This record gives sequence, structure tokens and C-alpha cells, in this order.
Amino acid sequence: MDQSETVARERAERQRWLARCVLGVGILFGLGYLCYRTTVTPDGLALDFEIYRAAAAHLWGGEPVYGESPIGVPGLTYRYPPLLLLWFSLFLGVPPAIGFALHTAVALCLSGVLGWTLIRQIERYGPDLYRLDRALIVGFVAVSPIGAPSLFFGNVNHYMAVAMGLGLVWLDSGKQGRAGVALALAALPKVFPAAIGIWLLWRRAWRAIAAAVTTGVGCLVAGAVLFGPARTRNYVTHELLPRSTPDVFAGGLPPSSVYVSLRRPLSVVVPRATAAELALGAVLLVAPALYYTYTRSRGPVDRMVAVLATLSAVLLVVPSYSMYFVLLFYPLLPLLYLLDRPESTVFATGAALLTLTLKFDDVVQVLEFAGLPIPARVAVLAGARTAYTFGTPVLWGTLCLLLAGVWRLHGRQETTAEPTSASGQRRPPGES
Repeated sequence: MDQSETVARERAERQRWLARCVLGVGILFGLGYLCYRTTVTPDGLALDFEIYRAAAAHLWGGEPVYGESPIGVPGLTYRYPPLLLLWFSLFLGVPPAIGFALHTAVALCLSGVLGWTLIRQIERYGPDLYRLDRALIVGFVAVSPIGAPSLFFGNVNHYMAVAMGLGLVWLDSGKQGRAGVALALAALPKVFPAAIGIWLLWRRAWRAIAAAVTTGVGCLVAGAVLFGPARTRNYVTHELLPRSTPDVFAGGLPPSSVYVSLRRPLSVVVPRATAAELALGAVLLVAPALYYTYTRSRGPVDRMVAVLATLSAVLLVVPSYSMYFVLLFYPLLPLLYLLDRPESTVFATGAALLTLTLKFDDVVQVLEFAGLPIPARVAVLAGARTAYTFGTPVLWGTLCLLLAGVWRLHGRQETTAEPTSASGQRRPPGES
């Protein structure tokens, strides 16, 4: 083995352990969240699933699905297209607890599918993985702190993450038709992931765009045909359109807010800005990084950087919650193993910050539980209040991911799309 191969192996091993630390800590934090919420503060367990199931019951019972809460709690409404009620209707034949268990089991199985897909992508373009790495990747997809709340509440974010990840992998493999279908399904529940179309347009993936548009429109039409156009119209007027004009950032957000968006610090700096002005400001902040990664990406790993920049930019512009960041699993986890130093350290730091989903109120509780002296507690809370006024750890972590991606592409360009083995040698085409 020559010196270059030795150096390549040592570099890959260092990167492997860096990724392991991030994934391992994330899994522990996620499990800690689930244990705490289910035992100490079980309020809200299966709440989202209860809304989905109740909306399906309203559908077949002839009651209104949109415009009011199906569970009688103001503000907790069913927000997805009518066609998705077919899936939730499957759980009406079993008791709610069993239905929630089945819903969660499906989410975990899909997480395994996405985890295995990520493993294949890593081994295609980078180091061979050990069983520990594979277990950590699948575990992180299933129960990381950004994914655990979806399991607790019974949300559909894991479903969306799988569709988004598979769609992007298929796109990179040239399977544009199925990629477009998968990406459309990823965007169907919450719409904003459709902004991945920016990347499709840049790639001139016309077949994928056609498949995505056909799938999305087809699902809306099918819902109107099956359940009546009135329900589809109510979905658009009561749920879809109100999302596009969020005014919650006007005048700045309190530290206890759960939103993750560049609009948050902008609303503090420019408190009199309107919702449209804050949205425009956020777009202008992320646009240069997006353009830079687009114009300099050449090989497969660089394209992953550009994809991550696209998804990160979308999440930084829209009013996001930390649980939405499961959409970053691909290409976030492959890049943990595939990036080189020094940018890999910044990238791992950003990924680690994504696991710190503590809200300001959680910090207050932790400090009280720690029993710090009052002067120390006051000082820490003052610093935390200032930090959370401008943003959350997830926000700063996402900015670190963008920075690492730009750093990778600065001054260098990847010129080959051929995968490499852990030793740094090129693999024969098709070998993975």
C-alpha cells in the first residue's frame, strides 16, 4: 500500500468517526425526547394522527373536513388535500391506539428504506460502511431529534422524507419519471417542498418536472372527482392559501417561538417590515449561496451539496418547524461521510446543531432542574434569551451546512462522477 492510499484511508476513518459521533449523539437525544415526552409530558401524544383519523371519519360521515377542527380544538385542523384521506381512512377499522401504532410502524419501516438508500449512496461514492455506521444511519433517520417529534405526534414527515430522498436519488440516477412522481408525493401534504422544482429546472430535468406536475395535479383532480369539487375548493381556500401569508413575524418573535426561519432574525432587525418584505429579505440572503453551489457543482458529491443548499434555502425562507428538517436526510447524511476536511468539520458542526432542538422554554426547565445558583441561572437565561430571540440552534446549524457547502466548492470543482472506494481508488463503473 503506497503512502497516498494510507493517507486516504486515514482521512476516511477520521471522517467516519466524526459522522458516528454526530449520528450517535443525535440518536441519544431523540430517544431522550421520546422517553421524556411519553412518560413525563404525554400531552399531545398521537395528536396529529388523531386529527387525520377524525378528518377521515368526517369525510365518510358527510361532515365538514375543512374550515373547522375535526377534534373540536380551535386551530387544529386537517391541512392536507382530500385524496390523502384515503390513506387515513384505512385506520378507521381499528381502535385509535392500534391505528397509531400501525401508522408509527409504517413510518419506521419507511425510515429503514430511506436509511438503506442513503447507505447505498454513501458506498457508491465514498467509503465502505461497517455495521455500526449502517445502524447509526438508519437509527438517525428513524429517531433523531428532528424526526422524533413526528413519531410522537403521529405526523407524516417521515413519509415525506422518504419520498423526497428516493426522488432525489432517482433523479441523480437518471430515472426522471419515477423521481418526478416521488417528489410530487413528497410535496403533496405540505406543498412547500415543491420548491425543489428550482433544482429540477436548473438540471433541465424536463421529464421529472412533467411527471411531478402531472402527479400533483392528478392527485388534486382525483380528490375532486372522488369527494366532490367543493372539498377541494375548501382545501384551497381554508388551508392552502392562508399558509402563503404568515404574519406571525411582524414586530419580531418572542424567544419561546418554535419557528426556524431567516425571517426570525430579520423580524428583530427590521421590526416594521411586512410579511412580504421579510420573505423577500430571506430569499435575498440565501440566493447567493444557492447560485454559487449551482454554478460550481460538477460531480455527484457536488450535486448533493447543491441539493442540500436548495432544501436548506427553502426551509430557511418558509416558516418552518424543526421537524420539517427530516427533508434534509438526503443528502445530509451521505455528505457527513463524503465531504473532506476542513469543510467537513463545519458541516458536522451544523449537523450536530440540528440535533439541538431545545426550545427556550426547554432551556429554562433544564436550568431549573440543574439547580444552578440564582446568579448563574440569571446570567445563562439572559444569554439564552438573546440567542433565541434571533434564532434557534437548528437555524444556526443550517447556516453552517450552507457555509460548508460553499467552502467545498470554493476554488475547486469535482470533475468526475465515478465513485471511489475507501482506499481512494476508482471503482469500476456500476460497482457499488
